[in-house]
Amino acid sequence: MGLRLGDAIAIALYVAAMVWLGWWSQRRIKGTDGYFVGNRSMPWWAVGMSVLATAISSITFLAYPGNSYTGNWSRVVPGLMLPFATLIGVYFFVVFYRRTMFVSAYEFFERRFGNWGRSYASVLFSIGSLYRMGIILYLMSIPIRVVFGGSALTVILFAGIVVTVYTVMGGLEAVIWTDVVQGMVLILGGLLTVLVAFADVPGGASEIIHRASMAGKFDIAVSFDWKLAEESFWVFVVLGLMNNVQELATDQTLIQRYQAARTDRGAIAAVLTQLACIPLWLLFMFVGTCLWVYYQHFPNLLPAGIKADFIYPHFILTQMPTFVAGVVISAVLAAAMSSVDSSMNASAAVLLSDFYKRHLAPNRTDTHYLKVARFITAGLGAAMMVVALGLSSLEASTILEVSFFVSAVITGGLGGFFLLGFLITRANDQGARIGVAAGVVSILWCTLSSLQPALGLLPTWAVIRVHPFLIGVVGNVVIFAVGVAASFFFPRPTEQQLAGMTWWTRDRRSEKEALEQAGR
Repeated sequence: MGLRLGDAIAIALYVAAMVWLGWWSQRRIKGTDGYFVGNRSMPWWAVGMSVLATAISSITFLAYPGNSYTGNWSRVVPGLMLPFATLIGVYFFVVFYRRTMFVSAYEFFERRFGNWGRSYASVLFSIGSLYRMGIILYLMSIPIRVVFGGSALTVILFAGIVVTVYTVMGGLEAVIWTDVVQGMVLILGGLLTVLVAFADVPGGASEIIHRASMAGKFDIAVSFDWKLAEESFWVFVVLGLMNNVQELATDQTLIQRYQAARTDRGAIAAVLTQLACIPLWLLFMFVGTCLWVYYQHFPNLLPAGIKADFIYPHFILTQMPTFVAGVVISAVLAAAMSSVDSSMNASAAVLLSDFYKRHLAPNRTDTHYLKVARFITAGLGAAMMVVALGLSSLEASTILEVSFFVSAVITGGLGGFFLLGFLITRANDQGARIGVAAGVVSILWCTLSSLQPALGLLPTWAVIRVHPFLIGVVGNVVIFAVGVAASFFFPRPTEQQLAGMTWWTRDRRSEKEALEQAGR
């Protein structure tokens, strides 16, 4: 099926709106504070919508339906741990970061443990962020390729250039306001899909729910056994708790939003808004289940051998009326762009603050740094497109499996490293170095163990039995535990190193006092 006029109009309107918002935001930016934290004056509801839209990426929009189509709802379990993690984040992290006034979250590690800690955390985040941007852009390209019948190169370049242009122009403010629009579009897209499926399947919603229930499509686990080496409900519980807490504590994209809100209460309200992710994740799991029932009724409409991640785009483009399909395709674009633009701006903040300003060009004017920030953002956009093109040749049952595994390996240990410094006043530079070294070794060991069937690099006795999704959890636990134990062999940190940097020595000033001291 080629691109229909109605679909083209819907997509064109969406793209034009995003570019206009980038241009509009550009005029309001006067320096790097505006570019990276929106002058710390964004309304809470806009920040909250941005947090929500960032969490609902094209991984959610395409990989979740693909996974629930082929299996059940077990992959949503990590997301169901979000309420517990959010309560921890609201209580411990939000106001703490607002008092520090950091542009880069990883300045914490320098203040607590030294230059090496900041560099280590920044590198981990930057690599993980680039990979995430690439995989999200690749997933976005799937339905667009089906529409145009074009190559991955054409589609990835088109979509990548659009998101790069408005992010370069408008910085975080453009990211937040485009996320507001994108959040509404992607919610509409998911609802339209379900409504179309309800209308087309004989018996409607009741038939879909009945048939899916009988087939076990709503099950949330393959197994409830207490086994962490095999896929089970508890593997996903542990994964969800650790990953969500780690993101709230160390993810630059979230911490920038803590800083962007006008008030502490606004920042907390914005973070609580992300709880709306849960019904949206469930919605897109339900989309995959609806599609499974639909093609059980109409198997002749599904091409033989189609990959799971392509089924939803196929349905959009073959079963939805013109313009409606264009709206849903725009929702796919919105799901991707709302996550990519956030990661792009956050990564630029880290690269500028943690590397360029510290090592390459200290003590320059803010105007100079703003120009460099835009240049770095453009470079990240180009790198993201390269990664996406590389992933376009990837063969996997669903991209969600790959995403969980790679994220665990790349970012594993960062949460444990932060909690070591934040919770343990006895933790010191030397102990942290030993803990991080042990964590890196454990992550590499677990990774090689998980790849043993394919590579066979380890002797049988050296293979660690742990599920690949939990590699990051192992890294976090090892860094924290070893870091605590090793710290007792070295002198205590000074009061200066601890001042304002741990839960026990945090800045307890009122919000008004903090703002006055910051010169606002």
